[in-house]
Amino acid sequence: MSIRNIVNAYDQLDAFDLRVLRIIEIGHRKFEFVPLDVIVNWSKKPEELIGKSLRRLNSLGMVIRYRGNYTGYRLTFMGYDALALHTLAKRGIVEALSPTPIGVGKESDVYAGDAIGGGKIVLKFHRLGRTSFRQIKRFRAWIGDRRHITWLYESRLSAHTEYKALVLAYNAGLSVPKPITVNRHTVVMSYINGALLSEVDEVDDVEDVYWGIIEDVRKMFRDVGIVHGDLSEFNVMISLDDNKPYIIDWPQWVPRNAVGALDLLHKDILNVTRFFVRRFGLDVDVEEVFNYVIGGVEVKEESLEEALEELLGSEGLGELMGSEGEEEFEDY
Repeated sequence: MSIRNIVNAYDQLDAFDLRVLRIIEIGHRKFEFVPLDVIVNWSKKPEELIGKSLRRLNSLGMVIRYRGNYTGYRLTFMGYDALALHTLAKRGIVEALSPTPIGVGKESDVYAGDAIGGGKIVLKFHRLGRTSFRQIKRFRAWIGDRRHITWLYESRLSAHTEYKALVLAYNAGLSVPKPITVNRHTVVMSYINGALLSEVDEVDDVEDVYWGIIEDVRKMFRDVGIVHGDLSEFNVMISLDDNKPYIIDWPQWVPRNAVGALDLLHKDILNVTRFFVRRFGLDVDVEEVFNYVIGGVEVKEESLEEALEELLGSEGLGELMGSEGEEEFEDY
């Protein structure tokens, strides 16, 4: 699925089609496949008109139809993409997207774009349904059995989790992409003119780049209270403008006081250090660096739920969790 296909499909929709997509999105709070009669009832429009829209949405790959003991519909990622892009454009965030991704991972697709008013931005679409259950198990630990869960909502949680980490890190002065906004499963952030550390064969000052990363790891641990949790040469970008390292890809972060956070921090430092030793011949001791990062900080080792609430507060945690259809029901 490419953004070109999504945009081409989106261009074939009218305002009512978007409203039907939005109704199905809200219906996912209670149903995996939203019953046709629920869609008709909520739309307050004739079933014939609803049926015509649903047939178009189905043919464009934006919904999937279920026929068993009832007829129901489920959003696809293409339909979710369309809702997110519509909202971002309507709010004056995004004007255009590159036709090909600048990054494709196991859990996301990343596109460069043009912001309304000028400047380049990055849109990261989280897509958890095609990956392992590592993130899914984590999110289920947060929410228990409190609401019906869909892959789309899992992806939304992943996006909002990453956005929260970017806000915390950026506000603390760490070298990360500037967070701009988040909508549904899509994070919008500033564009970095650079290359992944894994693709860089030489840097102007190896020690300066390495310790730039470590100092940010230390600051996020000591001052912000979080651990990246998945740090390696594949999620550090080196700016081509000033040789500065930027830490990216934050959906795996954990609070400093969560059980296992210190092990993740040690792994983060080990991954980065091993790369610099192997690629650039840097002479540094991992344990000394680890002790430098954590020195003097008391870690409680609480459950993930307790650590999150302590870090964000109950209100902040509630905002992060949100609900599957939390965006305003705008007049599409």
